[in-house]
Amino acid sequence: MEYKDYYQILGVPRSADAKEIKKRYRTLAAKYHPDKNPDDPKAEAKFKEVGEAYEVLKDPEKRKLYDQVGSDWKRYQRAGEQAGGFDFSQYARQYGGAGGPGGAGSGGHATFDFGEMFGSGGMGGSGMGGSGMGGPGMGGSSPFSSFFETLFGGGFGQAGTASRGPGGPSYQPEPTVRKGDSIEVTLPVTLEDVLKGTEKKIRLGSQTMKVKVPTGIRDGSRLKLKGKGKVGVSGGPNGDLILVISVKMPDGVELEGRNVVHTVPVDLYTVVLGGKIDVQTPEGRIKISIPAGSEPGKRLKLKGRGLPDPEGAGSGGEGRGVAGRGGAGRGDYVVKLEVQMPGKLTERERELFEELAALRTEREK
Repeated sequence: MEYKDYYQILGVPRSADAKEIKKRYRTLAAKYHPDKNPDDPKAEAKFKEVGEAYEVLKDPEKRKLYDQVGSDWKRYQRAGEQAGGFDFSQYARQYGGAGGPGGAGSGGHATFDFGEMFGSGGMGGSGMGGSGMGGPGMGGSSPFSSFFETLFGGGFGQAGTASRGPGGPSYQPEPTVRKGDSIEVTLPVTLEDVLKGTEKKIRLGSQTMKVKVPTGIRDGSRLKLKGKGKVGVSGGPNGDLILVISVKMPDGVELEGRNVVHTVPVDLYTVVLGGKIDVQTPEGRIKISIPAGSEPGKRLKLKGRGLPDPEGAGSGGEGRGVAGRGGAGRGDYVVKLEVQMPGKLTERERELFEELAALRTEREK
């Protein structure tokens, strides 16, 4: 089994600081990323190797422990080729295992938890493209090298039993109970859904679930369905399903806080002379009076017809979550006037506009 020199993998000296390590990792990760090297197993393997190295060297404590374990691993590798093997009990004693008579140093067993060394978080954090080393998109096989499989039992944070025999030390990993990963998906909703609240049906694999979308929910809000994510490891709890709200706005409509602003085209004659127009809102069609002499961009407010306060603030059970924050009451529905100029004028229309212009000029003298 090959010893993994993470410094060599990243191409940095052992004296490299965190900034240099991060810079080198980003360069190599971008170079070997699967998106840039589709169907290239060598590049994918290199990408995983680079990620594995960075996961250890980026953290001062993990790096310190790796340097210590790594130097002894070379002796362990050499000793494994000899009859006597290598006494691994020093790590059992250091990290909570049994030592002395009956311990690993005298042919017995020592139980130790590598979570004490590298934390229980594993290597499933976010990485290039938002996926962890063991996350979606990296395939179903283990992302760890044989070096890690032997030393850490397939990943950080896993306990196991080390023993010493005629063939050298061996390691028997114990199952790690871990919560399953969360799944994050986008849930599109309409403005009408936000104003009135609704219930959505979503399908995930063979499961169909109903999700309550509370009134007043904001774009980008997250709803959590507990236990609907990936299956837990070794009997651990399932992960969660996270629904990210995406509000699809109608054409000409935008949000300003809790106010709904609807830009409505109005003809020149109506804004000059005044009149009424029909406006289609998510709550139905309504008539709005336009005052005579209204200017382009004028805003007419329909009080209390905007977004309500978010419902169900705080964390809850299935289909509920933090919807956001807002002030008391409800916002307004604002109609913003966009004046439309008349198209091609008839000869008579042009004459009338010229008469109006002359009258205006005479009046302002």
